[in-house]
Amino acid sequence: MAVIHAPQPLPAHAPAVHAPAAPPIELLLVEPQFLLRRTVAAVARDMRLANPREITTIEQAESLVSFQPFDALFLSLDEESAALDLMRRVRNGDTKCAAGIPIAVTAAACDTSLALRLKHLDVRRLILRPFKVKGVLDAIAALRPAPAETHKAA
Repeated sequence: MAVIHAPQPLPAHAPAVHAPAAPPIELLLVEPQFLLRRTVAAVARDMRLANPREITTIEQAESLVSFQPFDALFLSLDEESAALDLMRRVRNGDTKCAAGIPIAVTAAACDTSLALRLKHLDVRRLILRPFKVKGVLDAIAALRPAPAETHKAA
């Protein structure tokens, strides 16, 4: 059994922890597993990576994206056919989301055919199950826009 220790307080001279440079993104999180969905959403909010809208089915996602834009999608491929159809609609500009919106997916398995379909749909990240929450958070962070480069005046 793992033992979790309470964190030690930081010394007074320790540097302050800063929030991410970019503001949180509006994320549509589609995950049927309650505990995983709630954990990912809570940590993403706490880390100011995203403001996730949590739902359980692709059908609910279809409805949401028809009237509400999001900055990124994070979809479970448990309903593979429906999820692929949703991503096609997004890429074709048939939703309120931008056609080039970043998309990440989770799946139990991935064969060559699925990998090619995901590549064609410009999916940025594929996370295979089982996975750690840290992997999902890294994927969410990768969906965020890169910080704008600062230009120095010569």
